[in-house]
Amino acid sequence: MLNSIVLDVVIGLVFIYLLYSLLATTIQEIIATNFGFRSKILERAIFRMLEDEDKSETRFKTVFDLFWKRKKSGVVKTTSDGFYEHPLMKFLGENKRNSKPAYIDKETFSKVFIDLLRGDQVLPGDDIKLLIQNALTNKTTKWGKVTTKISDETLSYINSIWVDAQGDVDKFKVYLENWFDATMERATGWYKKNIQFILLFIGLGIAIVFNVDTIEIVKKLEKDPKLREQLVQQADAFVNANPDLDKKLLTQKNENEKFLAKYTKEEIKSNDSLKKINSEDSLNLQNYKDLQARRDTLINRADSLIKTDISKANDVLGIGINTYKFKWETFFKSLLGWFITAIAISLGAPFWFDLLNKLMQLRSARKDSGSTNSMEAKPQSITVNLNNKTSEEAVG
Repeated sequence: MLNSIVLDVVIGLVFIYLLYSLLATTIQEIIATNFGFRSKILERAIFRMLEDEDKSETRFKTVFDLFWKRKKSGVVKTTSDGFYEHPLMKFLGENKRNSKPAYIDKETFSKVFIDLLRGDQVLPGDDIKLLIQNALTNKTTKWGKVTTKISDETLSYINSIWVDAQGDVDKFKVYLENWFDATMERATGWYKKNIQFILLFIGLGIAIVFNVDTIEIVKKLEKDPKLREQLVQQADAFVNANPDLDKKLLTQKNENEKFLAKYTKEEIKSNDSLKKINSEDSLNLQNYKDLQARRDTLINRADSLIKTDISKANDVLGIGINTYKFKWETFFKSLLGWFITAIAISLGAPFWFDLLNKLMQLRSARKDSGSTNSMEAKPQSITVNLNNKTSEEAVG
């Protein structure tokens, strides 16, 4: 079992990780809101469904695309481009040419894709089955002036579910919607992986800026009992003040997901996150105000965390923005300590809060056990009455 010194060092370190994980998560939410991660992940999912897979795509590239929109020249050429050129998708994107929605449902996907296959010249009473079959045979979709070639892998799969549906358009629609649902489940995994990857770099930036060097913190906690006690007391006070932090974090996450799903962000560019929009467009103006309010809420949350709990912990440990003095002989050691901190931060605040709770319970149990053993070991007095005389004997 851990001895008290090691336990207190671990508690202090976990507490620091928790505080900075909370800060990193808030910063990540600000970035995700401003850069429209949700709409871009949806775009990637649609691309993955309707185009052949890009074998050269790496994690760095997919994360890079979350921050900078790919520039395309010339006319629309891919099926996924044609998908976003559909009037319904433009409508969901707030009627902005370069705007894309952050969320669509499965019915919207199947409606738009079937429209692309049957074309925009269809009339009531036309044989939709024949139009879809012709599109698959010709390996093209057409909407307005936009004609696109269906990629080979996508065509193979579409043909397979078209055969499974036996040419029944309603059944085909159901198969398309099942395909969309399965892809969205995978897209959720992509989003989480990308966010964790981004959190690693946010964590590294935080570690460097605030000089949160794990190696140095451990050394300080090992050498200074008073410092350990102060940090453990802060951790205990924090846990007591935030007993349901895990639930609050989950609520905040859900609220953020709903917000990102509600609004599109393509009008928010990387170099101008709160770009001016057409004030005559009341819908866009309201979205702009909501984005402002959301951004301000997140910034205030981060500012409050830095000024309260993080500031107190930094004062105890002697770390902070201006505490690192650059020296080549210590730089690489500090870099290692910062990188360890970054990895820890990327694990997320819920992980560290759960671990901190368990460690505090373990410490409390050890403390109670020690008190009980102390009482049992203390000599006690018993009184014996002999011939109306009192004699006390110490019993060990």
